[in-house]
Amino acid sequence: MPFLTIKEEELEGKCTFKFDRVSDEKYNSQDQNGNDVGGFSTIYMGLLQFDIKALSQFWDCALSHLSSKEKPSLVEIEEALEARIEDEKEGVEVLFKEAFKAIDQSGFFKLTVKNFWKNLNMVEGMGGTDEEKEQNEKFLTIMKEARNELTA
Repeated sequence: MPFLTIKEEELEGKCTFKFDRVSDEKYNSQDQNGNDVGGFSTIYMGLLQFDIKALSQFWDCALSHLSSKEKPSLVEIEEALEARIEDEKEGVEVLFKEAFKAIDQSGFFKLTVKNFWKNLNMVEGMGGTDEEKEQNEKFLTIMKEARNELTA
């Protein structure tokens, strides 16, 4: 699991029930049809798309296993992330890889991740027109390439 230094203390991020619950409570989103996507999917897709907000969302959830006294605020998490981005060569890339691998290779989310990719692969060949099919193919290719990059 990844670690983040906040106030000179190494805090371990964990994928747990609390991660899942907090992600749904705070980061759930809706698709174009108004259906709940779920906080896990929002964060996972955000990491796949290198959305910087997904890093703070991941860490907010990954540190939710800490007691309320120990858990840093979102502002403290973002400050720690900014410090790593500024201090480390390729810091932001390393942060994305650590967060993504924590979820993607987690025993806790193993079946959730498997189901995510199974559902995503269903877009292959789908679409009402050739143009829509081509767009879906490109989207799927981009997501697979991002996953390969993040797990390398």
